[in-house]
Amino acid sequence: MLYFIADLLALGAINAIMAVGLNLQYGQAGILNFTYYTFVAIGAYVGAVTTMGHPPVPASEETFILQWSLPWPVALLLAGVVAGVLGLFMVLVVIRRLRSDYLAIVTVSLGFIVWDLITNYVPLFNGANGLFNVPYILNGATASEITYTLEVFGVAMVVLAVCVWVVRSIFRSPYGRVLRAIREDDVVAASFGKATTSSRVWAFVLGCVMAGLAGALLVFYVNAWNPQGFLAEESFILMAAIVIGGPGNYWGAVLGTFVFVELLSEIERYLPNFGNGALVGAGRAVLIGIVLIVVIRFRPDGLIPERWLRWYRVPAGGGQGGPAGFQSPGAPRRRLGWPRVGQRGEI
Repeated sequence: MLYFIADLLALGAINAIMAVGLNLQYGQAGILNFTYYTFVAIGAYVGAVTTMGHPPVPASEETFILQWSLPWPVALLLAGVVAGVLGLFMVLVVIRRLRSDYLAIVTVSLGFIVWDLITNYVPLFNGANGLFNVPYILNGATASEITYTLEVFGVAMVVLAVCVWVVRSIFRSPYGRVLRAIREDDVVAASFGKATTSSRVWAFVLGCVMAGLAGALLVFYVNAWNPQGFLAEESFILMAAIVIGGPGNYWGAVLGTFVFVELLSEIERYLPNFGNGALVGAGRAVLIGIVLIVVIRFRPDGLIPERWLRWYRVPAGGGQGGPAGFQSPGAPRRRLGWPRVGQRGEI
């Protein structure tokens, strides 16, 4: 029972890092990235090939690039950097020219291109067979299973705390207000002289860096990875967790991950399969849809709405004078919250 709880916490912390990064892209900057898990996979592959060294089996059975034996903290940082560089390349090609649903379609297409490349070009990351025998981090090679799980959980919580601090600082900064203005209406934000393209680029890249860090931690924990680990479904589940937790709210992203992703993975164990194991996956999809419909119907802003954040402020008078996040010089400021008596219509 203790190992079961520790495993849920470790996986929940790693998934929460992914959700915080995706929430920066979607919740704050309004970038629909339906291939986010591709960057998680890149981080996982880079973390694996930079720590595995030369394969202990014949090259015909397992082959991959680099074959370095770097310390795991260096490999972790390198995974985030590589994922960020790939995100920068993608964003310079795509985001500068496309918006909204067209952007989402193109990100999915690029994700399939990366998936096909990794699956079919065997010398890159061992093709469809994937990588195995990824080394343990810390003292996992000699520690018990539960001890290693708790160690990974501790490392993941440190990384999660850093990511939340970074996103929190961005949210409170003028740059964060610009991102929210772009999310609401990028044309209006540009008319106020804001650099909409570069702002979205750096938000996208930073979210990809967090995805790479989470992917490296995940492969260090499970000690294996293959192309079946980053199907498009995983990105949609993360997006659903953010919608349920509260888009734009970093605490909502963390809560949505622990409640939705981890709880859902356990509930599906008890779904009836009627003698056909394939029905479990279909039941999981149906369950995701039902939960999303219920939350969007009764809590459209998520379990923890963005307006609950302490530092979320809007101009007095219901947002007059500019797009979200802009304040006229000298205008009074107030926090956005539930209306008090005598303040109807001022949310």
